[in-house]
This record gives sequence, C-alpha cells and structure tokens, in this order.
Amino acid sequence: MLENEQKVKNPDAPAEGGTSSGGKKPAIYFMLFELGIEFALIIALPLIAFVYAGKWLDTKTNNHFYVIIGILLAIGLSSYMIYRKILEVKNMLK
Repeated sequence: MLENEQKVKNPDAPAEGGTSSGGKKPAIYFMLFELGIEFALIIALPLIAFVYAGKWLDTKTNNHFYVIIGILLAIGLSSYMIYRKILEVKNMLK
C-alpha cells in the first residue's frame, strides 16, 4: 500500500528536472486580461461620454464643432489615463 501512495504525484509539484511556476501563470494571464479590459474601458467610456455631450451641445447651439472637441478631449483624457496605468503597472512589476 505504501508503494501505491508514493506513485501518486502532487499536481502542484514540479516535473522531474524542472521548476514550478508556483501557480503564477494563471495570475499573470488574469492580470493581462484585466489590463486589456481596463484599457478598453479607459478608451471607450470617455469617448462615448464626450461624443454624446458634443452632440447635445451641437443641437443646443446650432454649431457642429462640439463633437470634434469632445473626441479630442476624449483622446487626450484616455491617453493620460493609459499613461498613468502604464506607470502603475511598471512600478508594480519592479
């Protein structure tokens, strides 16, 4: 009976001659997935909000440049937020 127990390997143990990642790979994949979703939201939400605000201002003032201003503001805000997030991830990985 002792021989059978010794043959069962621990699934978390490293393979013979190899090293274990300690379960870090799923955590890294999750972090990258989370980062991708966060970047998508950082880009999409300001763009949607500023474009709708620009359309609303265009209808109220009879000017047609508020949508363009909204897009430019969204690009600027998104760029700044992505830059801050990249710095945060960079500092976390140090």
